Amino acid sequence: MASEQHLSAVILAAGFSRRMGRFKPLLPLGETTVVERVVSLYRTVGIADICVVTGHGADALRPVIEPMGVRCVTNPDYPRGMFSSLTTGVAALPAGVRGFFLHPVDVPLVRASTVVALMAAFKAEAPQVCHPCFDSRRGHPPLVAAELAPLILGWRGEGGLRAFWENHLLAVREVPVADAAILHDLDTEADLLRMTERLATEDLPTEEECRVLMTRVAAVPEPVWRHCRAVAEVALALAAGANRGGAGLDLDLVRAAGLVHDIAKRRAEHAAAGAELLAALDYPRVAYAVGVHMDIETDPEQPLDEAQLVFLADKLIQGDRLAGLDERLARKMAKYGGDPRARAAIARRFETAGWIASKVERITGRSLEALLPRSHRAQE
Repeated sequence: MASEQHLSAVILAAGFSRRMGRFKPLLPLGETTVVERVVSLYRTVGIADICVVTGHGADALRPVIEPMGVRCVTNPDYPRGMFSSLTTGVAALPAGVRGFFLHPVDVPLVRASTVVALMAAFKAEAPQVCHPCFDSRRGHPPLVAAELAPLILGWRGEGGLRAFWENHLLAVREVPVADAAILHDLDTEADLLRMTERLATEDLPTEEECRVLMTRVAAVPEPVWRHCRAVAEVALALAAGANRGGAGLDLDLVRAAGLVHDIAKRRAEHAAAGAELLAALDYPRVAYAVGVHMDIETDPEQPLDEAQLVFLADKLIQGDRLAGLDERLARKMAKYGGDPRARAAIARRFETAGWIASKVERITGRSLEALLPRSHRAQE
């Protein structure tokens, strides 16, 4: 039975795994296997009808798949390549389905938020195909309208699915996502090592994913992106200095939070709005730091953490240049100081920034100025 969204997922797992030399669907990936991770992706977003197409290694795969409550169909022509598995899965789609994901099992780190974005675009615009795109590059999995099933089943051209896309005039929607995993397949032991390492930090966007999230997905104005890069650079320099003093800060978290802290800048209550957006992308630690980058609860005795450094760096940067706390405070007071409540809030925030700056200097034994990147130090 199709899900309440009337969508299905077709997971292609029939290949020989020749380059890997081991059967890819059953390789360990974190605490599970590759195929179980892909199945769980669709379970997470509410897709009830999931079909795994098997071929090579079917006898080993079926006992893993069937207890998961997914359908298993065997492609007898799997030696002919992936397109034959695709047509096997498409032919097995249930009646009434409106669309289906096509997901090669060896692309296992796709984020749930990517699938959700594809579903939202499909529901809103009803294209024939939704392609996820990272930095303008199409990846997996496409979401395909069921009306294309007869065309796919009847396709006899060379070149498989890519040739099918190129030889049919289709209504296509390219959906920008900040998910580099849509481009990464699992072919070699080196790929497996990289993916296993990525799992350890999958709750943080990479630097490239931050760039795409800000410039392609959120499409923030260029001055906002320049400001975020400057804040990240300063916060990272302060964090690195603090770590040399034993602070034990997560530099990747500092970088990511700094780069995306103004992702919702054009919205009211932009710190809270940005935190909500990032939490929906499954980045809870970044979401917290972004949510408090305007106003953070801390005191001089509280241990230094990553969110405090992003808060401080944001107060040090005017536009994309270093202004310093005194200058920023004066500017804020000149602009908003006529309102007593705003004046009190500004004073409180900059007092907090001063406390954090003092913590950094105490931990490092150096002045804030000496810790800054050369591009942000005062001219001598």
